[in-house]
Amino acid sequence: MAAAETSIPADHRAEQRHRILAAAAHCFARDGFHGTSMQKICTEAQMSPGALYRYFPSKESIIAAIIEVERLERARIFDSVANAPSMIEGLISCVAEMMGEDQASCAKLGPEIMAESARNPKLQEMLGPFEEETSVMLKDMLIRARDAGEIDTAIDLDDLLILLTSIGDGILLNHQIHPAWDVPARLPAIGRLITRMIAPAAKST
Repeated sequence: MAAAETSIPADHRAEQRHRILAAAAHCFARDGFHGTSMQKICTEAQMSPGALYRYFPSKESIIAAIIEVERLERARIFDSVANAPSMIEGLISCVAEMMGEDQASCAKLGPEIMAESARNPKLQEMLGPFEEETSVMLKDMLIRARDAGEIDTAIDLDDLLILLTSIGDGILLNHQIHPAWDVPARLPAIGRLITRMIAPAAKST
C-alpha cells in the first residue's frame, strides 16, 4: 500500500474504495471495459484523478478488486445453500439474490466480465482462482446432495457441475437481455424442472 494511502484513516479508506468500486462497476456494466476510462470512473465517483490513483493505480487493479469483492460475496451467498430444504432450492435462492436490487451492478457486470475474459488473457488469469473456488464449492454441494438422495447416482457430478454453471450464467445473462421474460418470477418453475431432471430414477417393481 502506498505511503500516501496509509496516512488516511482506515474507515475513510474503506469508504472511498467502496465508492470507487461501485462507480467502476456501474461504468463497466454501462459502457464495457474498453469503453470505460479512468476519467469516466472519476466522474462517476465524483472524485479527482489524483484522489482515485491513491487507491487504484490502474483500471486493471480496479477490476481485480471488483473480482475479489464478488468472490467474497459469492462465498457468502453459497453458504446459505446449506440451510435450504434442498440443494436446488438453495441454488435458486442464490440466483434470486444475485438478481436482487442489492446485487444489480454485479449481475449486470457478470456477462461483461465473461465476454471480456474470453479475449483478455490478463482478466482470464484474474478470474481463474475465483472460478476454481466457485467450482469447488458447487462440487461439494453436489456431493452432499447426491449423498442425501437428491441426485441420481448414475449422473456424473462433473457433467452436472458444468450444466448447472451454464444454466446459472445463462439465467443471469437472459435476465439482462430479456426483461420481459420476468426470469425472477420463473425461478421456482426452473428449480422444479432441474429437480425432475436430476432426481433418482424410480425403482421398477
